[in-house]
Amino acid sequence: MMSLPDKQPKIIKIPFLERFREPMLKDVKTMTSRTKIYGTKGNWFYAFDAAFVLDSVDTQPFKIILLQWQAEGCSSKEDLLAVWKQIHPRRIFGPNDLLFVHRFHRVGSRKA
Repeated sequence: MMSLPDKQPKIIKIPFLERFREPMLKDVKTMTSRTKIYGTKGNWFYAFDAAFVLDSVDTQPFKIILLQWQAEGCSSKEDLLAVWKQIHPRRIFGPNDLLFVHRFHRVGSRKA
């Protein structure tokens, strides 16, 4: 695991459902799709007492995101769709709706 660099990176906050604890800590979930931008490449965030760094942020249509269900930490395309509907119960997303895809990797544990 990598330690924090000498120059402190920008720390951002990205909320995650508890169900993603294990997939994130086991480096299975490596992306999160959002309706807004939470940060930029190189920004760090903490989740489940671990540190993560954003590798990239770009836009992709919802239909392409659904094909990346494993990187989203889900068990299937249908599982990802169910999670998405749980998080966004009032809005229906079409296949061509663009979302912000945040790719990340785990870099260590939170320092006490």
